[in-house]
Amino acid sequence: MSPTLGFILALLFVSTGFKVDTKIDKDAVKRMQEREEFLHQEMTWLLQEIDDNSSVMESLFLSVQQLLWLPWLTKAVLLSLAFWLVRRWERGSASHSMVRVKQGMPSAKVLQEVVDELLGVCRVLSRMNFVPELHPATGMDTSPAACSVQENSSTYRTLVILRPPPGHSFSLESTKWSPARRIRVVLECLCSGEKLRGHTCFLHASGGQLLRDEEWYLMDTLCTGSYLDPKKVSRWVQRLVVSAWLLLPYSCHCQLTALSSGKSCRFRLSSTSGLHCIIEMALAVQQGSSGAYLSLE
Repeated sequence: MSPTLGFILALLFVSTGFKVDTKIDKDAVKRMQEREEFLHQEMTWLLQEIDDNSSVMESLFLSVQQLLWLPWLTKAVLLSLAFWLVRRWERGSASHSMVRVKQGMPSAKVLQEVVDELLGVCRVLSRMNFVPELHPATGMDTSPAACSVQENSSTYRTLVILRPPPGHSFSLESTKWSPARRIRVVLECLCSGEKLRGHTCFLHASGGQLLRDEEWYLMDTLCTGSYLDPKKVSRWVQRLVVSAWLLLPYSCHCQLTALSSGKSCRFRLSSTSGLHCIIEMALAVQQGSSGAYLSLE
């Protein structure tokens, strides 16, 4: 086993070690232990999958070093992230797009590929941490992306859909006192599948005890009361996207900087050749299965 592989294994099982709150009842502790065993099995399978791919391991090693400051980067996230990166490198799509980004002003198609890969990393970082996932607006009843190109710069605009994490749903509400539609975060029952997936049901936690480190993040960080706060969501998305960028090979040649923009999400993508691109992400929530959406702006 290589030193890099050993470092990541140690990081997954020591730096993000398993912690148990003594206030949690025995059933909750048992579920958490079952989840640990599942993650250990997944780790064993993953190591067999990528042990011979040294280039991927080196990239993952550097990425993990850059993201150690993230308090919510759990073993499960690192595990999923490693698997996702392996698959991306095997397909070769990342390196192919990177060459075109370095050659000159990227086209709308290239920018779409880059943003899609960036959102893919964001989804990996969001999973199993009870935060929304960012999805491209493919198949929606709208024109999801547009690009305008100038001499040394371009602007790429795209629609990004927020999907709720497990145990949560988004409910669109409006009243005669508040005609503007607001997005309420609703807790849902997970009792039927919590043992299989390792999740805790917030509505029916044994003994009425919630796991606060999981439950508070979405409600306290992204909401005002029980409703999504567009400004809070925008700031969170900017931090997430910039962190995810460090895990892509493009970050070695291009810098992604978050720009102050109120409720929308804007980024500047700068290359070493002096070219730059503005990426604007309009955030929205899908309304049912109709394809319609409600903008957070």
